[in-house]
Amino acid sequence: MSEADDRAEVSQTITYEGIEPTTVFRIAWYVIASKPGVILKEYNETESRMFEANARFQIDIEGIKSEAQVVVEEEPPSIALTIRNDDETALSSYASNLADEIKSSIEKFGHLKDDVRQRVTRALIAKGCWDRLVFHILGKSPASEVYFQLAHGREMMIKATEGEEISQTSLTTSGWLSKIESLPKDETLPVEIATEIAKKSVEWKKETVAFIQRFL
Repeated sequence: MSEADDRAEVSQTITYEGIEPTTVFRIAWYVIASKPGVILKEYNETESRMFEANARFQIDIEGIKSEAQVVVEEEPPSIALTIRNDDETALSSYASNLADEIKSSIEKFGHLKDDVRQRVTRALIAKGCWDRLVFHILGKSPASEVYFQLAHGREMMIKATEGEEISQTSLTTSGWLSKIESLPKDETLPVEIATEIAKKSVEWKKETVAFIQRFL
């Protein structure tokens, strides 16, 4: 039995329509992971005929270390949001507010023009990349995993902000990619480089979240 099984929990179920489940998952991820101090702990996307994905995050509720889990299914189209911690007092209101934010963001996305949708979708992908980048650094994954998330996040932000002023994210990620590229792909990053990239990711997340907030 995991630690989470012994905790108090509150769940919310959200339905959706008219939007790809992959995008719904990215929106729910963004809403949860754009809060201060959130750390990705686990994620999975199935490659079967019907889309299903889940992600688990460490979050903070009124100074209490807590957990948020989101599961998105294509059939039936639904989002299951579960919040856990050792003190049930603040769980219900937190879960309700988070569910309302997810619903609102999905609704706003649904009203965007197609070209803007594409830009926001790319930024949502980038947000996920920054979180997975830190996840792989903390998990001491091979350098190739960190490189992929960094490169993919950079590419998505360049495409999301095309036609605008060149973002700092696009500029600063380039140098870090060069540093990682020269290192053994199957080995973990040196501590000093891993630490600096994790610190820089805070800036990349802020810029990406600020872009998404213009639309959602």
